[in-house]
Amino acid sequence: MKGMGMKRMAARTAASLSRVARRFRGFRRAERGVAAVEFALTLPIYLGAVIFLAEVARIAFTQGVIIHAAEEATRYALVHYNATVQDVQNEARSNLIGLDPNNLNAIVVTAPEDPTDQTKLVTVEVQYTYTPILPINLFLPGADTNGIRLTGESRGFITQEIPKT
Repeated sequence: MKGMGMKRMAARTAASLSRVARRFRGFRRAERGVAAVEFALTLPIYLGAVIFLAEVARIAFTQGVIIHAAEEATRYALVHYNATVQDVQNEARSNLIGLDPNNLNAIVVTAPEDPTDQTKLVTVEVQYTYTPILPINLFLPGADTNGIRLTGESRGFITQEIPKT
Protein backbone atom coordinates (compact mmCIF):
# COMPACT_ATOMS: atom_id res chain seq x y z
CA MET A 1 0.00 0.00 0.00
CA LYS A 2 2.84 2.31 0.77
CA GLY A 3 4.33 1.83 -2.68
CA MET A 4 1.05 2.85 -4.26
CA GLY A 5 0.97 6.15 -2.31
CA MET A 6 4.48 6.95 -3.40
CA LYS A 7 3.60 6.33 -7.01
CA ARG A 8 0.57 8.55 -6.76
CA MET A 9 2.63 11.31 -5.10
CA ALA A 10 5.29 10.98 -7.78
CA ALA A 11 2.63 11.20 -10.48
CA ARG A 12 1.11 14.31 -8.91
CA THR A 13 4.52 15.93 -8.56
CA ALA A 14 5.36 15.15 -12.18
CA ALA A 15 2.01 16.54 -13.31
CA SER A 16 2.45 19.76 -11.35
CA LEU A 17 6.02 20.12 -12.63
CA SER A 18 4.84 19.70 -16.20
CA ARG A 19 2.16 22.37 -15.61
CA VAL A 20 4.82 24.73 -14.24
CA ALA A 21 7.09 23.94 -17.18
CA ARG A 22 4.24 24.69 -19.63
CA ARG A 23 3.63 28.01 -17.92
CA PHE A 24 7.33 28.93 -18.11
CA ARG A 25 7.36 28.03 -21.79
CA GLY A 26 4.42 30.38 -22.20
CA PHE A 27 6.39 33.14 -20.46
CA ARG A 28 9.33 32.48 -22.71
CA ARG A 29 7.18 32.90 -25.81
CA ALA A 30 5.18 35.87 -24.53
CA GLU A 31 6.62 39.19 -25.60
CA ARG A 32 4.00 41.55 -24.18
CA GLY A 33 5.63 44.12 -21.92
CA VAL A 34 9.20 43.25 -22.92
CA ALA A 35 9.81 46.72 -24.35
CA ALA A 36 8.51 48.36 -21.19
CA VAL A 37 10.80 46.25 -19.02
CA GLU A 38 13.81 47.00 -21.23
CA PHE A 39 12.96 50.70 -21.15
CA ALA A 40 12.67 50.66 -17.36
CA LEU A 41 16.04 48.93 -17.05
CA THR A 42 17.92 51.19 -19.46
CA LEU A 43 16.32 54.57 -18.62
CA PRO A 44 18.50 55.22 -15.54
CA ILE A 45 21.63 54.55 -17.59
CA TYR A 46 20.57 56.98 -20.33
CA LEU A 47 19.49 59.64 -17.86
CA GLY A 48 22.74 59.28 -15.95
CA ALA A 49 24.73 59.70 -19.15
CA VAL A 50 22.76 62.81 -20.18
CA ILE A 51 23.13 64.41 -16.75
CA PHE A 52 26.85 63.56 -16.68
CA LEU A 53 27.34 65.17 -20.11
CA ALA A 54 25.45 68.27 -18.95
CA GLU A 55 27.72 68.50 -15.88
CA VAL A 56 30.85 68.17 -18.01
CA ALA A 57 29.55 70.89 -20.33
CA ARG A 58 28.83 73.20 -17.37
CA ILE A 59 32.31 72.57 -15.94
CA ALA A 60 33.89 73.33 -19.33
CA PHE A 61 31.84 76.54 -19.64
CA THR A 62 32.79 77.63 -16.11
CA GLN A 63 36.48 76.92 -16.73
CA GLY A 64 36.33 78.90 -19.98
CA VAL A 65 34.72 81.89 -18.27
CA ILE A 66 37.33 81.81 -15.48
CA ILE A 67 40.21 81.72 -17.96
CA HIS A 68 38.61 84.51 -20.00
CA ALA A 69 38.26 86.68 -16.88
CA ALA A 70 41.91 86.12 -15.99
CA GLU A 71 43.03 86.96 -19.55
CA GLU A 72 40.93 90.12 -19.71
CA ALA A 73 42.23 91.28 -16.32
CA THR A 74 45.80 90.64 -17.46
CA ARG A 75 45.17 92.57 -20.67
CA TYR A 76 43.68 95.43 -18.63
CA ALA A 77 46.77 95.51 -16.38
CA LEU A 78 49.10 95.58 -19.39
CA VAL A 79 47.19 98.33 -21.20
CA HIS A 80 46.66 100.43 -18.07
CA TYR A 81 50.18 100.36 -16.69
CA ASN A 82 49.41 102.21 -13.48
CA ALA A 83 46.31 100.15 -12.66
CA THR A 84 46.07 99.09 -9.03
CA VAL A 85 45.52 95.53 -7.84
CA GLN A 86 41.94 96.50 -6.96
CA ASP A 87 41.35 97.77 -10.53
CA VAL A 88 42.61 94.50 -12.01
CA GLN A 89 40.50 92.45 -9.58
CA ASN A 90 37.40 94.48 -10.48
CA GLU A 91 38.10 93.88 -14.17
CA ALA A 92 38.35 90.12 -13.55
CA ARG A 93 35.13 90.19 -11.49
CA SER A 94 33.26 92.03 -14.24
CA ASN A 95 34.21 89.32 -16.75
CA LEU A 96 32.84 86.41 -14.68
CA ILE A 97 29.69 86.40 -16.78
CA GLY A 98 27.08 83.81 -15.84
CA LEU A 99 28.86 82.65 -12.68
CA ASP A 100 27.77 82.99 -9.07
CA PRO A 101 29.95 85.68 -7.44
CA ASN A 102 29.48 83.97 -4.06
CA ASN A 103 31.54 81.01 -5.30
CA LEU A 104 34.51 83.20 -6.18
CA ASN A 105 37.35 82.28 -3.81
CA ALA A 106 40.12 84.67 -4.78
CA ILE A 107 41.59 86.84 -7.50
CA VAL A 108 45.34 86.92 -7.03
CA VAL A 109 47.25 89.63 -8.90
CA THR A 110 51.04 89.81 -8.95
CA ALA A 111 52.99 92.34 -10.97
CA PRO A 112 56.62 92.48 -9.89
CA GLU A 113 58.81 94.98 -11.68
CA ASP A 114 62.35 94.02 -12.63
CA PRO A 115 64.46 97.17 -12.24
CA THR A 116 67.46 95.69 -14.07
CA ASP A 117 65.83 95.31 -17.46
CA GLN A 118 62.79 97.56 -17.00
CA THR A 119 60.19 94.80 -17.49
CA LYS A 120 57.03 93.82 -15.70
CA LEU A 121 55.37 90.39 -15.51
CA VAL A 122 51.67 90.52 -14.65
CA THR A 123 49.99 87.34 -13.40
CA VAL A 124 46.28 87.08 -12.66
CA GLU A 125 44.85 83.93 -11.07
CA VAL A 126 41.11 83.46 -10.58
CA GLN A 127 40.00 80.75 -8.12
CA TYR A 128 36.37 79.58 -8.22
CA THR A 129 34.36 76.78 -6.60
CA TYR A 130 32.02 75.05 -9.06
CA THR A 131 28.87 73.61 -7.50
CA PRO A 132 27.51 70.69 -9.55
CA ILE A 133 23.80 69.89 -10.03
CA LEU A 134 24.32 66.37 -8.71
CA PRO A 135 27.03 65.61 -6.13
CA ILE A 136 29.49 64.12 -8.63
CA ASN A 137 32.31 65.86 -6.78
CA LEU A 138 32.00 63.26 -4.01
CA PHE A 139 33.12 60.55 -6.46
CA LEU A 140 36.21 62.41 -7.65
CA PRO A 141 39.65 61.93 -6.09
CA GLY A 142 40.29 64.44 -3.32
CA ALA A 143 36.57 65.08 -2.98
CA ASP A 144 35.47 68.35 -1.48
CA THR A 145 31.90 68.57 -0.20
CA ASN A 146 31.68 72.27 -1.14
CA GLY A 147 32.26 71.71 -4.85
CA ILE A 148 34.99 71.43 -7.45
CA ARG A 149 37.79 74.00 -7.30
CA LEU A 150 38.63 75.53 -10.67
CA THR A 151 41.51 77.89 -11.39
CA GLY A 152 42.24 80.12 -14.36
CA GLU A 153 45.58 81.86 -14.78
CA SER A 154 46.97 84.32 -17.26
CA ARG A 155 50.35 86.03 -17.59
CA GLY A 156 51.40 89.08 -19.52
CA PHE A 157 54.84 90.54 -20.07
CA ILE A 158 55.60 94.18 -20.69
CA THR A 159 58.91 94.66 -22.46
CA GLN A 160 58.80 98.38 -22.94
CA GLU A 161 60.48 100.86 -20.68
CA ILE A 162 58.73 101.38 -17.36
CA PRO A 163 57.92 105.02 -16.78
CA LYS A 164 59.59 106.61 -13.77
CA THR A 165 57.13 107.66 -11.08
